[in-house]
Amino acid sequence: MLYHAYTLWLFTYSSHKDTVYPSVAFALSTALSPSIFPFTFTPPRLPLSILWTWLALLFFSLHNQHAPASVLEDAINKPWRPLPSKRITTRQTHAVLAAVYPVWLGFSLHLGAIKQCLGLTVLTWYYCEFGGGEQGGFARNALNALGYSCFFAGALQVLVGPADDVYTGKALGWLVVVSLIVFSMIHAQDFRDEEGDGLRGRTSVATAVGDRAARWMIVAAAGFWSVVVPAVLGLGVVVTVLLGGVAAVLSGYILRHLGSRTLERDVVLYKLFLLWFIFVIFSPLIQTSLTVGGPWWFGGYY
Repeated sequence: MLYHAYTLWLFTYSSHKDTVYPSVAFALSTALSPSIFPFTFTPPRLPLSILWTWLALLFFSLHNQHAPASVLEDAINKPWRPLPSKRITTRQTHAVLAAVYPVWLGFSLHLGAIKQCLGLTVLTWYYCEFGGGEQGGFARNALNALGYSCFFAGALQVLVGPADDVYTGKALGWLVVVSLIVFSMIHAQDFRDEEGDGLRGRTSVATAVGDRAARWMIVAAAGFWSVVVPAVLGLGVVVTVLLGGVAAVLSGYILRHLGSRTLERDVVLYKLFLLWFIFVIFSPLIQTSLTVGGPWWFGGYY
């Protein structure tokens, strides 16, 4: 039993830091900022939100990793994954996926996140089974942005409960902004995987516009969004300076190594992007902590 549980864990492991953590962070930051968003944090639902997000990731990962081209790519980039390491066969993966479907749909329906579930299901089919993920870099960025919007909205919907609509008012605008950030910057993850992507003929933003231009896009976007996010949400100077400072670290690292890239540096680049992205996601909660006396764990007004 532990062997099989660990196998499922390995399907999702590499995406915890860039899918589960940001999604749950988005849900927490939004729900814990009632001065900005019209939601109430419900602590007992936090484990359900985490579980829903992980189950959504498992559903996507099973679809994304079972094709022969995906196994070939993972043999280069992530050889420890279940299929290239031969912990599980393709036929067994299909059986697991068939078992996950009713659990995924039923759990989402029970928790009030069926809209996000169905949206992510359609996107997953298109991306993994109908060639969407093989399109040019900007199309892949767009699909990633739509997928992240489902993850973020679903995690938030489960956390606040079915009585609240996460697609309304300022919360909808916040979700759109975060999705646009993903669209403009998510190719930060592609630099480290270029060898595997090239093996399967997959293009990226770097392929479309050139490696240097793709990196400059991340530099420009980090600066742009570090100003736009506080402006859209009405955040203060402290939050703006904080986001700008982390963006400067990210941009400085990219520019310092612009002409001398290595796999190790590309991995660090992506980690710095994720660090900045987490600060962006937590910016409403940081502002709330500064202006209202702190969240519940500091004895604030919750």
